[in-house]
Amino acid sequence: MLTDHLNIRKMTESDYVFMAKWLSTKEVLAFYGDVNSPFTMEQVKRKYEPRVRGESPVSSFIVELNNLPIGYMQHYKINAVEQKAFGYFENQVIYGIDQFIGDPQLFNKGYGTIMVNDFLDMIHHTTDAEVIIVDPEISNSRAIRCYEKCGFSKVKKINNENNFLMAIHTSIS
Repeated sequence: MLTDHLNIRKMTESDYVFMAKWLSTKEVLAFYGDVNSPFTMEQVKRKYEPRVRGESPVSSFIVELNNLPIGYMQHYKINAVEQKAFGYFENQVIYGIDQFIGDPQLFNKGYGTIMVNDFLDMIHHTTDAEVIIVDPEISNSRAIRCYEKCGFSKVKKINNENNFLMAIHTSIS
């Protein structure tokens, strides 16, 4: 792993094939979608094409390991209604993130922690985010451990106590 190189780049149309594969994998869908509803290529295009074209407030990225796509990451600004529901002030700049590794053989190898840390650094340098939040399912202990390693803290339970709201404050430079 020490010689492996992770890279995060903007998602392109050529990545839809990877997304369709990943979003049809039960291990990915267990915490990112619905395990009983794998994505078709058409569903992937419908969901991600506006993001690739810049027509969506969600910024989508592909994670590469040694130049091969292995995962997906996204960030988006949290709106005022959601901020208030989560207990934040309206004048705070809050971003949410979501991500997954698409190949279950790469789970539990430390790549998720590297991905999230690199993504946090990218967000810090390219946005005005003051707080970054994530909301893993309470049963997703692997993701929760990863987020805690990256500096996130559990804030509270949300979504009928099915998810943790976790947050990290970005440092002001």
